[in-house]
Amino acid sequence: MLGHNLRQIAVRSALVTALFLFGGFLLGFAAAIGFSQLPMHVPDSLQMLVAMAIILSVLFVAGAAWGRAMARLSGFAETRRMAKAGAVSFGPALVLSALVLSSLEVAIIERGGGTSLPIHVVFTILFVPAVFIVAGVGGLALGIAHGDWRFAWRCALSSGLAGSAAFLLVNLGMDRLGWRVGAPGAAERATMLTVMMAGSLGAALAGGGAIGGMLGRNALRGVSIALEVDQYN
Repeated sequence: MLGHNLRQIAVRSALVTALFLFGGFLLGFAAAIGFSQLPMHVPDSLQMLVAMAIILSVLFVAGAAWGRAMARLSGFAETRRMAKAGAVSFGPALVLSALVLSSLEVAIIERGGGTSLPIHVVFTILFVPAVFIVAGVGGLALGIAHGDWRFAWRCALSSGLAGSAAFLLVNLGMDRLGWRVGAPGAAERATMLTVMMAGSLGAALAGGGAIGGMLGRNALRGVSIALEVDQYN
């Protein structure tokens, strides 16, 4: 019975995470592109700032909705605290990771005058750790909302490993199917964007499931302790 409940919570958490976080990412990305009119023209600095603000606003709302939904799924009464944790963790972590990835890409490939590593290898080296950080920050924030730092770090490690492993598996699988980043004709098929989106969806499902399992296990442990105390009294 306990295992069945945990599986249910994990599956629902995976779906909720994909819906709110990956869905919010898509919505924010689409809204920012629509505003800046990329790739039709290169936006100026003000347009880029506004586009960034649009993305952050959408991700803030999506993160808050995600945190509230995760609290309800795991039976945590402090839904507002979880909503705040989701709001302040997902959006900033994602945007900062994107900025760092962009800078690293320029440093490794463009300013370095090229690299001996193939582009698809550079893509994997950069994105897998970034996914680990974004997924881990989400797990850490929800764990902190529970008021237990040790539990928060376990959530961070669990969600980070699950999310980055899923991204890596999707990336390698699509590579085997002919969707190799940087291959001839990849730009015409938007291969990098396609692989990134598919990998992000996989990461959201896996990371969300891992966090949900941790939250559910923690909630069920709390119920068991409460029942033992009642029986003792």
